[in-house]
Formats: sequence, structure tokens, C-alpha cells
Amino acid sequence: MTVTTLTEEHRQAREGCVYFPLEDFCLVEAKGKDTFSFLQSQTTNDVLNLAIGAGLGNALVDRKARLLCNFSLHKTSDTAALFLLETDQRDTLINQLKEYHFREDIEWNTDTPFNFLVALQGPKSPVVLEHLTESAVSLHNTNDIFTAGIDGIETWVICKSLTGEEGYILACSADRKEDLLQALHKADRSGGLVAIGTETREILRIEAGIPVYGRDMDKSHILPETGLEHTSVSYHKGCYIGQEVIARIKTYGSPAFALMGIILDGDAPPALHTPIKIKTKKIGVVKSSVYSPSLGKVIALAYLQKDFRSPGQTHEVTLNDRPARITTCLLPFYQTAGKTERAKQLHQQALTLFKKEENLDRPIALLREAIALDPKFAPGYEALGVMLSKQNKLDEAIALMKRLVEIDPQEIMAHTNLSIYYMQQGRIEDAEMEKGEATAIQFEKMIEENQAKKAREKQASQNKEEQERQVEMFHKVLEIDPVDQVANFGLGSIYLDTGKYEEALNPLKTVVEHYRDHSAAYLALGKTLEKLSRKEEAAEVYQKGIEAASKKGDLMPLRDMQNRLNQILHSDS
Repeated sequence: MTVTTLTEEHRQAREGCVYFPLEDFCLVEAKGKDTFSFLQSQTTNDVLNLAIGAGLGNALVDRKARLLCNFSLHKTSDTAALFLLETDQRDTLINQLKEYHFREDIEWNTDTPFNFLVALQGPKSPVVLEHLTESAVSLHNTNDIFTAGIDGIETWVICKSLTGEEGYILACSADRKEDLLQALHKADRSGGLVAIGTETREILRIEAGIPVYGRDMDKSHILPETGLEHTSVSYHKGCYIGQEVIARIKTYGSPAFALMGIILDGDAPPALHTPIKIKTKKIGVVKSSVYSPSLGKVIALAYLQKDFRSPGQTHEVTLNDRPARITTCLLPFYQTAGKTERAKQLHQQALTLFKKEENLDRPIALLREAIALDPKFAPGYEALGVMLSKQNKLDEAIALMKRLVEIDPQEIMAHTNLSIYYMQQGRIEDAEMEKGEATAIQFEKMIEENQAKKAREKQASQNKEEQERQVEMFHKVLEIDPVDQVANFGLGSIYLDTGKYEEALNPLKTVVEHYRDHSAAYLALGKTLEKLSRKEEAAEVYQKGIEAASKKGDLMPLRDMQNRLNQILHSDS
């Protein structure tokens, strides 16, 4: 497949699979018996609990929590790890760690055997990787690392999205570079993979809300300003350099400026470092910007002052003293559907075709793709088994059901289908055994469900007693202090959970009136008003709550309120 335009490259990245060399990234190896204990004391995330083959986002900061470099760390053995980072940060990483390295048994290797990197990205990248390695690709978490063979080339595979889609980074030795590229070119020519350029890569990165060091962040920024604390900081590990500052910001507030997204009217992306002003007041600064094909708008990463960080708000501003309109947005700009969601879509398409067409080749191909995307998607196995059995491909249908049994031994339909397929092959004894297995599982589930029901009833009774005790206690507190924050919120929350919505209103209103930064109270009050079908009032509460949560840095209630507000506004339109 030949791609000649940015639009085609972008569409392929969002719908299929693309690749591009990562000449700006590198791997650094740390090795020795003290590797993880030393890194635990120096980096922001918890590396001691990593399993072999797992990885995580991480960073180095100075004593004032200023960001020195960011990277991902991947555990390859009990005594070795790989850092994946931009090449421009490599010297900073090594020099900073060596400064605090005294007698620990740890060595650094910047010339690893796997020093040629290629990114494989897109919703179909698991399918392409399976084709390249000629082996099933198991489910992996972000930053997991494993080895694979591609055309006889030993390759490290790191699970990492650089585009917002499913993705991997492939690493092999430099002397096998051309061999790996040739393997990718073969897949390109077969139509399943496309090479993209740096401009498309940059568009995808910004849409995914991924900042890069030296452009969107640097050592002038404290780490909590960058948004990396959500993926690269552990608040439960022991001491490390800069921990006190990061913990204090988490406990007592949010940074004055923080990175988020803005959507701009017009067609021209603003320049890097463009100041954002309202009248004479500087409220932010633009970092990476681009025209987004996914949104059909100009988008930018920007640091905004906390009074202007509520998402979904439009501001009349000036950019380099020129009038402009910006709308704030939580990152990422582009939110990809998950693997399971994509598998469900393919499954539904296959079933629709199955009802309309006699030829089963297309729906079977869709179901194979669904299973490759989500190898634990049980409905895909069941539907594919049925279709293959209709083509009399019983051996493959049986193999699929056996695989489903491996995934979930308690899957009744797998045993039931096996019984049917064995019967069609005349394997009566095997068919009876699987039928008995299905019956036994069904009986066990009935017993488990009955026991679970009794347990739920008992737990519900205990919860009710505890809630009644708490309600009585909260009322006693409110007799002494009618505006007590904890008592009013606790009372309102219990009434909301138990469906007493009218009774929940007054205590929750009391909290938001007297404690205007209580994000959770706004969320609970909005939910209560929604239950009472007072959607306009709920929307007003959510808007106020979003503003309060933005200033305080309460990300979880903020996102929940933003989603609920969007649903209300969408339902009214």
C-alpha cells in the first residue's frame, strides 16, 4: 500500500497499523545486584515491586522536584533493567544517577545490543505483530517487555503507545537493522502495514497528549506541572530526591501552572512558547501545537494558570497580542477505543454479515481479527467456532473451544460446543464427557450464585445497620454544629446511596455552600439532582464543581463531573 498524503497516513494510524524508525529514542541498560534498590532511592516511581517482564513510567527530579528527565523502565531480570528514553536525555540520566552512585553493585551500558528501534503503532498492531513473529501475541500491559523472533531476528518488544492507539516498540541490534526494515517492508507491500513520516508522527503524538522533554517540559518545570505524576510517581514508596515537594503539592493543593490541552479557533497553529493573555494578564503559554485531523481543529499543549484550567471553558485571549479564542480540554485530545471495545465492534460486524451473507469468509476474517486484538474475548471464540463448524472445519472449531477453556475453564458454552462438535465427528465418548462437564459447571454456578445471594443479603443487612448507626451519629453532630463538613457530606452520601434523594439535598447543599472546594460534594449533589430529574440544576452544580476540582487538582471527581455534564448537554441537544 502506497501512502502519499498526511491524511492517508493519519487515517492508517487510526484505523490500521503504521511504523516509523525511532532514531530519537535509545535504550540504556542498568545491571547489577543492587540495580533496583538503588533506582528505588533515586527515581519517582516504585521499581521494587516490578515483576520480570513488567515496566512503568518513571522520572528523575532534583530536590525542588524540577524535572531532570523522564523515561520508562523495564525489568528484564532480577538484576537488570532497560531504560527507554529520548536520546537527548541519555547523558542527563547517566550523569545524575552516577552522581549518587557510590558502592552499589550497578553498571550502566549505553551501547546495548538492541540499539535500533522502530515503533509499530495502530489498532491493528497486535495483528501485524502476530504476523511478523508468526506466533500468538498474548495480552500485555503498557510498558511490558518480552522477546520475539522476526524473520530470525532476535527482537525486544516493548508495549508502548506513542500515538494513543495500541502500539509496540521493536528493538534489535544495529547490524540487523536492514533485515528488520525488510521484514516491515514485506508487511507494507502486503497491505497490512504503512510507513509514516515525522510530520504525521507529531500530529499523532499531540492528539494523544504526550509531552516531549525539551519542548513541552524541561528542568524549569516541577514534575506535577507536567501531568507525569499520574503515570510516573508513587506516593507510597520510600524516600527519593524531590519526594517532599511532590508529596506536599499532592497533599495541599495543585501547582500554579499545569499542562493541559487547548482547542483553538482558526487554521494556523500558534508558535512554540506563545504567551496566552487575557488583557494584560498572562494566563498561560503554548507548547506543541498542530492541526488535528481527528478533531478538525487546531490543538495545542499549553501550561495554564489554575484559575483557567476548568475543561470545556472558552476564553477570549490574545496570542502574541492577536485576538484568539481557546477552549480548554483534558488530555488526551483523542481517546482511542480499547482493545475489547474494538473486538466487540468487529464481533457485531461479523454477526451482521453472518445474517445477511451465505459466504462466511468475511465474518470469519473479522472474528479472527477480533480475537487477535483481544485474545480473551469469549464471544469471538464462540461465534467463530459456530461459523467454522458450518464450514465443517470441526478440528479448528474444537481447537478454538479448547483455547476458550484454557482462558476460562468455567465457560459453559465452550464445553457445550465441544460436546456438539465431538458428536458431529462421531466421538460419542468425548461428547458425553464435555456435556457432563458443562452440566457440572452449570450446577456449580447455581450453587455459587445461591451462596453469593445469601452473602449479599447478609452484607446488605450489615451495611444497613452500619448506615443507620452513622446517620444517628451524624444527626447528633449536626445538632451541635449544623454546618459540620464531615457530618453533612456523610449524611448526604448515605441518603444518595440508599435512594433517599430528597433527604440528601439539604446536607449536600450545605457542604458546597460552606466548603466551596469540596469536589466530592459537588459530584454527589449533581448525582442527586440527576436522580430527581433536575438536570439543569445538576449541570450548574457540575460546572461549579469542575471549576473547584480544577483549582484543587482533584482529577478523578473532575473527570466524572465532566463526563456527566457532557452527557446532560448531549441529551438536551
